[in-house]
Amino acid sequence: MVAATFDVLIIGGGVMGSSIAYHLVDEGFKGRIGIFEKDPAYEKASTALSVGGIRRQFSTEVNVRLSQYSLAFYQEFGERMEVGRERPEIGFKPRGYLFLGSERNWPILVKHQTFQKSLGVETQLLNIDETLQLIPDLNTEDLVGSSFSAGDGYMDPHGVLQGFVRKAKHLGVEYVYQEVVEILRKGDRLEGVKTKDGTTYLSSSIVNAAGPYAGEAGKMAGVEIPVVPVRRMVYLLKPPRLFDYDLPLTIDTSGVYFLHETGKQILSGKSRKEEPPGFNFTWDRDYFNEAIWPSLAHRIPLFDKLKINSGWAGLYEVNQWDSNGIIGEHPEVRGFYMAVGFSGHGFQQAPAVGKALSEKIRLGRYETVDVKPLGYERIVEGRKVLEEEVI
Repeated sequence: MVAATFDVLIIGGGVMGSSIAYHLVDEGFKGRIGIFEKDPAYEKASTALSVGGIRRQFSTEVNVRLSQYSLAFYQEFGERMEVGRERPEIGFKPRGYLFLGSERNWPILVKHQTFQKSLGVETQLLNIDETLQLIPDLNTEDLVGSSFSAGDGYMDPHGVLQGFVRKAKHLGVEYVYQEVVEILRKGDRLEGVKTKDGTTYLSSSIVNAAGPYAGEAGKMAGVEIPVVPVRRMVYLLKPPRLFDYDLPLTIDTSGVYFLHETGKQILSGKSRKEEPPGFNFTWDRDYFNEAIWPSLAHRIPLFDKLKINSGWAGLYEVNQWDSNGIIGEHPEVRGFYMAVGFSGHGFQQAPAVGKALSEKIRLGRYETVDVKPLGYERIVEGRKVLEEEVI
């Protein structure tokens, strides 16, 4: 059964797909837009399960530019997403990102700070005393200093998602809560999609914004996309004493990060390099006890007596090629657009990626942020975008 014809279909109704749809309509696109989301409650959506951070401390220009646009967007989010005089509350906390530096990684932080300042990001290199002014409880015996980007921070990712969805719907975007199981293609052109209930939706323009399911969506279109789902666990912790100051989002030299959650509780986690790909949403205490807690207790001795309140696991959409996003139209399949593979920084870059793909679809070119370095062509040509600050 053919349900309808659309000008653009988007697979994935999380923050990325919703941002693309919002930017298209907000910037004058008059066509009909449909978004497919198989998880209407967003219970397992990567957006809702993220910690909601945004930073500009990257080592490549394209990633810095994406985050610069996105930070400005999130600062104005309530105003932009207003519907009927109601503005979403995302609880943005501009407490900064703090990368701690030891003898080993200090030269890298210095190099990156110089590069970031050249692009207009006022990253500061702090000495030990200045670092302690931000976190007085810090153990600095093995540190040289830190790299701090004021104004960056974190927010409520679920609030952001709901704000995007509500605004997109208000602007006329149609959400279809069905799973796409087939992409209809004839030669190098697309014809539409088929959902699990057997319904066909026609369109010659399809956007793959399927997050950790992006590789599967690519296969439906006959395209190999090197993106796989990888579990990342987050732990909600109660310290024995609540700090009387606010933590920046802090990245320890061990790779462990920590930040404040509601009520001065602590959120913490760490990327697990040996984690196998898979749709795994379980979380375990053993990993925290073995790989995270020792680093937390070393860095802040007070954390030696932490209590685990709860935890959860979400999925990174890991680009196995170079851990950076794949953005733009596929070079061999006309009308097949991608916004996938962000490897942990998709939430923070979603506004800018939405802007970029909107321009590509409407105008055939990028105007605000040049994301051509992140095109699929680099995979075909064997080029990698090497980002040194992937968390």
